[in-house]
Amino acid sequence: MFKTLFVAAGLMALIGAPTAAQAQLQTEPLAEGRPCAYADVVGLWESQVIVAKEAGAEELSARLPRDYMRFKADGGMMYYGTDRAETDVPTIQKKLDDFDATDGATYQAEMLSPGLLLLRRDGAPFQGFTCTATTDAAGKPAFVLTHLKGMPALRRVQRRLD
Repeated sequence: MFKTLFVAAGLMALIGAPTAAQAQLQTEPLAEGRPCAYADVVGLWESQVIVAKEAGAEELSARLPRDYMRFKADGGMMYYGTDRAETDVPTIQKKLDDFDATDGATYQAEMLSPGLLLLRRDGAPFQGFTCTATTDAAGKPAFVLTHLKGMPALRRVQRRLD
């Protein structure tokens, strides 16, 4: 299963204690939209990597160019990567449930401040993003995940499925 959206070694170095995380992590300036609130990300999303300059991330994105992410209102989060587009929402939800039940890890998402999304794996910081709420070309909800200040260039576009 696809386990790495963005290698978090730099993020882990930035985070010493939970209170220090908010002071040290900074979002990049917005290019579009507005800073995400957590309510903006709740739901089922198709995600596509546009830019990934992290070591190994470009190769992984070439092999698994799409992933499906689910953010729950309680902070629960799950995702998986694939080499093909999927369109059947119930099937995607079932796959997410199956991976969640068998992968042995617990993922949580939280918005530390507007536009600063932190993902935790088994309680430890795993990935951090600048999160921008916007719409796609058809006017449907979308959001863009980009890198935090000081991290390798990353741009992921999320399109709402549910």
